[in-house]
Amino acid sequence: MGKGSRITNAFHTYTDPYTGRTVTRLTTPERVNHHPYFYYKMITNDNRHLIYASERDGQRQLYRMSLTDGSALQLTEGAGVHDFSCSLTSDDRFLIFCRDNRIMRMDMSTLEEELIYQSPAGWVPNANPGLGSDDDCLVLVEMKESDVVHGKGDWSTFEPQWAARPHCRIVYVDIGRRTSHIVHEETNCWLGHPQLRPHDPSTVLFCHEGPGHLIDARLWLVQADGSRLRCAKEQTHDELITHEYWLADGSRFAFVYRHKDFKLHESMRFVNPETLEEEVWMDCSKYCHFISNHDNTRIVGDGQLREQHFIYLVDVPNRREEKLCSHGTSWKTYGHTQDSHPHPAFSPDGTFMVFTSDMEGIPCIYKVDLE
Repeated sequence: MGKGSRITNAFHTYTDPYTGRTVTRLTTPERVNHHPYFYYKMITNDNRHLIYASERDGQRQLYRMSLTDGSALQLTEGAGVHDFSCSLTSDDRFLIFCRDNRIMRMDMSTLEEELIYQSPAGWVPNANPGLGSDDDCLVLVEMKESDVVHGKGDWSTFEPQWAARPHCRIVYVDIGRRTSHIVHEETNCWLGHPQLRPHDPSTVLFCHEGPGHLIDARLWLVQADGSRLRCAKEQTHDELITHEYWLADGSRFAFVYRHKDFKLHESMRFVNPETLEEEVWMDCSKYCHFISNHDNTRIVGDGQLREQHFIYLVDVPNRREEKLCSHGTSWKTYGHTQDSHPHPAFSPDGTFMVFTSDMEGIPCIYKVDLE
């Protein structure tokens, strides 16, 4: 099958046995299907279409699925497509995605592709670019090719990659001008998850990547011109901090914090990027990923512990957490470390959310209505 081909997904609806919620499986458990990384824009503004990845004929390609009838349009073809790293622009006109060492922009009306940025020889991109809220710029991390620890699609090289102390740099790309510059460079530290502050593309949030008990500190900020490098939160090796993201209005970024002595909980926190003032919002279950809706009145998170096999819904103003449904995932890999991670994400209007799970034997995408 090629670009422009159409397929059909058969929806299946069931009642969650733990909460009584209605859940709709959007794809069938015949092949790996998953949606993009949780903080990317994957659902169109009219809430009618979902960008997702499907493995067919030995390759993973990107598709646009109708959430009304399950029909899907194949968007990409050929080798080298990074199946987790794609984001719609704010107006849904374009899809930013990664292919090999290139960042591409696809016109969603014609499916024509254009090159936005290509990493130079000797450098490998992390295929996890952060797009600005105005769609005019993005940031990415590149690693010196000689420092890359080649993996097998599982977690076996995660700590060795950290231990290699790779030479990494953050690159800022002006999409309109097709220009780029190096924002920040470290010769012996693994950098990751670059994210531009919404409505302020001059501020970059990024992390020191690696095992939580080994890194110096995860959360860092720097200006796009390389100034004001600052650690957003100091931490000890007894503390774990993850999975940071910007609130949609750019006022703060969120993360979850846990201490090694915390058994069944962690705390949800917000940080002001200017003052670095930290607000401990509430205790919550142990999430692997979590994200806010458009106005930060709700948060969804995926429980990480065996006894916390749920998608959790948080009422932010009232600081109350409830179980939405079981995700039941095994966290197994199917060629990529993230394949069966739930990665819960809201629709633009917050009326439903989606997640991925292999509860039926292979990663599928699920949808839960919230209204």
